[in-house]
Amino acid sequence: MYGFNLPGFATLGNEDIYYDIYENIPDYVDEIGKDRVDNESSQPSKYASSKQSNISNRNKVTHVGFLKVHKAGSTTMQNLFFRFGLKHKLNIAIPKRGNYMFNKSAAIRPKYSSHYDIFACHTVYKRAWFSSLLPNNTIRIAIIREPFDRMVSAAYYYRDVSNLKYLKNVPKTNFIQNLVQYPEKYERSYYSQTKNSMGKDFGFSQDTAKSNASISHYLQELDKDFALVMVTEMMDHSLVLMRRLLNWSIADIIYLPTNTHEHKEIELTDNEWKKFRETNFLDIAIYDYFYAAFKRKVEQAGKDLTDEVNFFQNCLAKVRLFCDAKNESFVDFERSKWDDAFRITRDDCAWMNTNELAFISQLRKLYH
Repeated sequence: MYGFNLPGFATLGNEDIYYDIYENIPDYVDEIGKDRVDNESSQPSKYASSKQSNISNRNKVTHVGFLKVHKAGSTTMQNLFFRFGLKHKLNIAIPKRGNYMFNKSAAIRPKYSSHYDIFACHTVYKRAWFSSLLPNNTIRIAIIREPFDRMVSAAYYYRDVSNLKYLKNVPKTNFIQNLVQYPEKYERSYYSQTKNSMGKDFGFSQDTAKSNASISHYLQELDKDFALVMVTEMMDHSLVLMRRLLNWSIADIIYLPTNTHEHKEIELTDNEWKKFRETNFLDIAIYDYFYAAFKRKVEQAGKDLTDEVNFFQNCLAKVRLFCDAKNESFVDFERSKWDDAFRITRDDCAWMNTNELAFISQLRKLYH
């Protein structure tokens, strides 16, 4: 039912690795926000790196709440939302300290208006909490990842980088197999980084996860709240669907994947698969529900979506070559069926390569 190590998505983003906050940070960060330009204005921001023609007249959605699901490509997505917020001089909700936020009082006050526009930090989803933080017309987006793939990525990451004790206690030989086969020994908590972690991020309580009926009911409630639940294994399809939903430009969804902690393919026995499904029943239910919904969106969009994804992937390949080569100051993209021409600069590369904690540190400097 589930495969491991789908091409290109072993791990997208390292949530907790520290980074030199003064490395590769463009000089203009402290200038952003001095002369805010309305999103509907025909005058492009002097800080926007993309060429703008009639795209600047597009009424882009600027109120977005993103549920940052652990080890599901969410740091790559967070970077994208942060960059969009900076480009358009929006209020990005960030915590006063750390990189998690669970209530509004923990956030640095908005700088440019009385409300926040973008939220993309780690939290546990609660409808009332999101509603208190963001305007009523906010579009809510989340992301999911194939449960076994996500669990394996999390297991190695939180063992080797975060040094979580319960994972350190699992023998390194047949590490994943031991973790799966003996949950009563190694997975004693109701939730952990490797046990129904997506369920925790989506706000499932023990009560809402107690039966198939209660799980189904809560999934339907989540489906009403989130306009799009992206799928890590189909990241580029997800981003194009998101671009269309938010009326953004292709330049707004350009990203650089960060593939660290790649591992060899893991093979499980039939009994181990049974154990995994029993232990991670909630994450499997979440994935099955929202993956089916995502596939319907893809099918409804038809060939035009496929064509745009192919175009987008060609753009991404060109951006990666440009950012790696470091010999030109910018790279231009011609007007397409789906969007105007745009430009990617060295500053864009620097921001796309900026670590989560470094980016949050720069936002704190900006907002204080």
